[in-house]
Amino acid sequence: MANLQQGLTLLKTFRIVFLRIFIAAIIVMLPLLSFSQVDKTNLHKLSFQLQAEPEPVKKEVLSTFVTAVSDTTIFKRFLEKTTTKYSVHKYEQVNIFLLTAGIKYIFEQVLPRAEVLFIDRQRIAKEEVAVSNLDISTNKVSTIHSRFPQFDGNGLTVSVKENRPDTADIDFKGRYVSTNLSSPALSSHATIMSTIIGGAGNTYYEGYGVAAGSLISSSNFSTLLPEPDAAYQQYNITVQNHSYGTGIENFYGADAAAYDASVITRPSLMHVFSAGNSGSLTSTAGPYAGVNSYANLTGSFKMAKNIITVGHTDSLGIVLVPSSKGPAFDGRVKPELVAFGEDGSSGAAALVSGTSLVLQQTYKDLHGIMPSSSLIKAVLLNSADDAGPKGIDFLSGYGSLNALKAVQAIVGTKHFTGNINPNTTDAFALPIPSGLRQVKITLVWNDPPAQPNAAKALRNDLDLELSLPAASEIWKPWVLNSFPHIDSLQQLPVRKRDSLNNVEQVTLTNPVAGNYFVNVKGFNITTAAPQSYSIAYQFDTADRFVWYYPATTDNIIGGNSNILRWESTFTANSGQLEYSINNGNSWQLINNNVDLSKGTYKWNAPDTFATALLRMNIAPQIFLSDTFTISKRFNTYVGFNCSDSFMFYWNKIPGVSAFRVYQLGNRYMQPLLTTTDTSVILGKQTNPSLYYAVAPVLTSKTGVRTYGFNYTTQGVSCYIRTFTVQLSGNTGQLDLEIGSVYKVSTISWEKLTLNGYTSLRIVTAISGLLYSHTDVILSNGANTYRVKITLSNGQVIYSEPETIYYFGNDLYIVYPNPAGQYQPITILSNEPETTLAQVYNSIGQKVFELSLNDLVNSLPVGTLSKGFYLVRIVKANKLQTVLRFVVY
Repeated sequence: MANLQQGLTLLKTFRIVFLRIFIAAIIVMLPLLSFSQVDKTNLHKLSFQLQAEPEPVKKEVLSTFVTAVSDTTIFKRFLEKTTTKYSVHKYEQVNIFLLTAGIKYIFEQVLPRAEVLFIDRQRIAKEEVAVSNLDISTNKVSTIHSRFPQFDGNGLTVSVKENRPDTADIDFKGRYVSTNLSSPALSSHATIMSTIIGGAGNTYYEGYGVAAGSLISSSNFSTLLPEPDAAYQQYNITVQNHSYGTGIENFYGADAAAYDASVITRPSLMHVFSAGNSGSLTSTAGPYAGVNSYANLTGSFKMAKNIITVGHTDSLGIVLVPSSKGPAFDGRVKPELVAFGEDGSSGAAALVSGTSLVLQQTYKDLHGIMPSSSLIKAVLLNSADDAGPKGIDFLSGYGSLNALKAVQAIVGTKHFTGNINPNTTDAFALPIPSGLRQVKITLVWNDPPAQPNAAKALRNDLDLELSLPAASEIWKPWVLNSFPHIDSLQQLPVRKRDSLNNVEQVTLTNPVAGNYFVNVKGFNITTAAPQSYSIAYQFDTADRFVWYYPATTDNIIGGNSNILRWESTFTANSGQLEYSINNGNSWQLINNNVDLSKGTYKWNAPDTFATALLRMNIAPQIFLSDTFTISKRFNTYVGFNCSDSFMFYWNKIPGVSAFRVYQLGNRYMQPLLTTTDTSVILGKQTNPSLYYAVAPVLTSKTGVRTYGFNYTTQGVSCYIRTFTVQLSGNTGQLDLEIGSVYKVSTISWEKLTLNGYTSLRIVTAISGLLYSHTDVILSNGANTYRVKITLSNGQVIYSEPETIYYFGNDLYIVYPNPAGQYQPITILSNEPETTLAQVYNSIGQKVFELSLNDLVNSLPVGTLSKGFYLVRIVKANKLQTVLRFVVY
């Protein structure tokens, strides 16, 4: 019996345990069961993020889904039979729909359809950190400003896709293009990006962007797709900057296909994306899931082929850890470039966007037509300086932006284009002279969009080779190992055929002179039309030294650390660096043993205002820099802002005998006058501009300008900067600050009495900008003062009146007393709490009640008739005091 009882107990226990396990299994399986109505064979159409979402059937919140289809006509018919909201983003090559629906509808109704190719949830873009301490000399942008000032993006328009910049910023004056594409939201990040791309430097030299002649527009990034093709054409947009991201995404989404299609439709359009600031993170989905710190670009749209993605470096060209790294989902080289951006890749992308505008204008001015984006991309990648590991890599792509070499490639026509058919070869003769350190050649083509979620994005496969027939030698392009393991991704490139990228690059170090050929082969072309392509090439001469920074238009900040920049192809390791501030008559040693290979040196410039030269001695040769300036910013002050004129001034600077004054014109700061004085008085009628700046004149050059300031917002009226009065014990303290002593004859302190204002004191010894006076005789109630300034020409200037309220030993005061019948009557309360003032007439009737909630409390004008009145002050239902006054 005992055994039977034990058996029943065990059976009962087993049933309970089994039931619990079964319930737990059901809970665990719920996410999977939610797909029960979804054909599992269709799940490959979803993005990785959408596949990973648990329990989709239960989520009925409306969302927007990006849906790519093969046949828009059939899909539209399907949608017209439903109540689903949708819009179409028209890119004929990819046929994208934006659907607003619940996810159950998407999974059960849309996903199974045969014409549906890809579905992803519309993501929210985030700005990828603003850039501070911009240094455009890092990527040789300041050098093109000096050597090619005519190339500034003039006549071209850039679109900054994010929120709207501050259109009132004077660095965009006269150049912001208002469109219906803009976001209603204002963003400081967008303002910074726009400034880096095309700021005019009107505010300060740090606000001088790459392409200061370009027009600037903005476009909302609430939809992560390109603008309609007609919009780019309507607003003449040739570059669009994208300094934003979502999360790490490793797939070729509909948005990537759309951007590839956008470029195919408008071959001159450049799309530039920030790579992201997730370089230390690891992808959790896709082919590179779990590979630490690689394949972490922030957005599937950055997987596009016909764009440029940009990582970021410090001011010495070192790729920073947060800079997002490649490869793309299918092993392609990403990012393609890096540029300066110590706080993130946003600013790095903006630098490349600005440089793209300059290159487009350069080509257009020389050839009369716009270049293809493939040509600009080829030039940018080919002219880049090596960064990160040697050669191409997944950290820096093809290197760090070198704006000067890019412009020189366009000006020197170091490029050519072509069209190729399947299984044919184009051969271009390339004579290579002796004395070269390296030759570099880059092939780029805009590849047709692939199907969203394709395992491999490349459709048309071209091959680049460099050959020397006389020696029977062939050099293939450099190719990286894209196998998803960190050891493979860190390997240096090898020469082999590339079957992944629509960019291929060949380099040859110390080439022998000869008649070489650049060969382009149409290995596999899937489209009916020939594939167009662009090639850029570059010769680097041996034993050559070039100064980059400072150049002739640059200013070194005196008393600060400044980074000097050059390029050297000498085999010598060191040089002697010196400077001169007397036109080369004498030289001061900076360093006797400078490492030439670094290309940079931090120099603490002397704290002076002067023109200067640098020289590098590489025995037996000497290399002089351009003449540049050493100066630093100084402050300006507004002296007065009167009805007919205004004055501003600055302090005397030792060694500087002249200054140039600038005023803001239609777009830019323009020279107004040169003076040997330290102040300027301008008439308002002949000088309508509100913004001005001043720069020191140093021989034939000008040093760095002051901040551009609006003279009307500096807190100075007609001579008076501030006038304040305050109670100090039983006296009144009056303080005055004026903007200038220019032509000031006397300063008078005046007090309001029953007979008007009377003088308390007249100051005749005018010296300095600060003045004060103490009134030792205060009246109970209001004590009102003003300042009277008399100029030497007899003109009189008054301040606004200021008042001190004095109570003496009283807590409450009524004034004026007596008061006229239609005169304002004020009750002062030295205890501004919840207190009542009850006004009674001479026969004891309460005629008015006022809550005393402030220091100054006024009765409405005309409330009381003529007569005698009592004011009972009541607090917490207790009488505090009784006041008396007369109305006449």
